[in-house]
This record gives sequence, structure tokens and C-alpha cells, in this order.
Amino acid sequence: HVTGGGLASNLARVIPDSCQVNIDRATWRPAPIFRFIERLGGISQFDLEATFNMGVGMVAVVARDSADEALRLLVARGLRSWACGSVLPASSRGGPRVSLFGQYAER
Repeated sequence: HVTGGGLASNLARVIPDSCQVNIDRATWRPAPIFRFIERLGGISQFDLEATFNMGVGMVAVVARDSADEALRLLVARGLRSWACGSVLPASSRGGPRVSLFGQYAER
């Protein structure tokens, strides 16, 4: 369950140190309210992501060969679901364990 701290902080707490996660912002369209908050409050994308998670409430980390079945089951139960990224072996060069990349789908 994604709470304060955003996707990056929450995922970093649950994945093993031997892994890194790449999340593609282009896989979902945040609700218009986030653009409104950004404009009205002068809030940075970083702060929006850390505070509001851009509308993502939960992330399920599943084995690659189970991803399609997991998505099918969630959608069949009426839960809006999509593959948002991938888990890879951690880089030997260090760096962030969770990275968000790309641009959000057109809002």
C-alpha cells in the first residue's frame, strides 16, 4: 500500500537490496486534480509524487511470469490495474534503488 513518501520510498522499503525497480510514468494518466494542485500551489513534480503518489494507491510486485495472470485477476475484480515497471538486479554502480522515468501520459 503506497502511503506517504511516494512510490520510490515505499518500494525501496519492500524490495531486497539485491534489486532495483524502474517505474515508467508513461504507463498511467494521473487525475486532473494533480495538475490543478501543481499549478495552484506551485508544487514540484517531485513533491507531488512523494505526497500524492500521482493517484497510485497500491503496487503488487510479482514474478514476471505471473504478471499477466495477476493483472487479469485484478481487472476481473474491477480494480484498475496495469504494469508500471520492472524489477532488475541492482546495479553494481550504486544509485537509486527505485527510479521513476519518462513523462506521464497526456493529462
